Formats: sequence, C-alpha cells, structure tokens
Amino acid sequence: MADCNGSLMYRHQYLMPLNRAYGESFENLDQYKHENNFKRILSKLTLDNVRQAIHRSKIIMRKNEEMGYRLQEYKGYRYYKENPSLFLWEQIERILMDCKVL
Repeated sequence: MADCNGSLMYRHQYLMPLNRAYGESFENLDQYKHENNFKRILSKLTLDNVRQAIHRSKIIMRKNEEMGYRLQEYKGYRYYKENPSLFLWEQIERILMDCKVL
C-alpha cells in the first residue's frame, strides 16, 4: 500500500506506516493484529494493490542490487538486510500469472 525503502529497528515502528497506508489509528501492534482488525485490513486490499506491491518489490530489489548490498538467505528465503524485501513477490506473481490475472 506504500513505499518502504529502509529497515526499521523495532517492530512497533511499523505501526505509523501501517496506520497511514490503511487510514487507521491503531494504538499498538496487538490491536492491529487482533483477528477482526487484521481481516478488515486485508479486505481493503484489491488486486491492483497486489500488482502495485509486486512492482514496488521489483524496484526495491533492483535498487538493493545496484547499491551492492549482499543478498542474504535464511531457511530458503532470500532478502537484503539493509532494506528488507523478500522475494515473496516472485511466488505471488507466478500465482497471478497462472490465474491469468497478470
């Protein structure tokens, strides 16, 4: 739902960007993670939002590579430590292509 071009030191720092991206006002991450709230947030996502997220992920990964960041791998997941962005977008893109919606 929004660009994220850097890592945050503490999980609670994600709350403000989450609130801004989804037009919410959660006071803490536990409130955000409450099942009803989380499902409501997910219901706001559209297919276009997912397409945009894939596009943003590709840009982040390309910029990380251009900056010379070293690709990390942990339990089969590849990511950059300096600007975390998992390669999860690849699997989501494949699913959307298989479904012929991308």
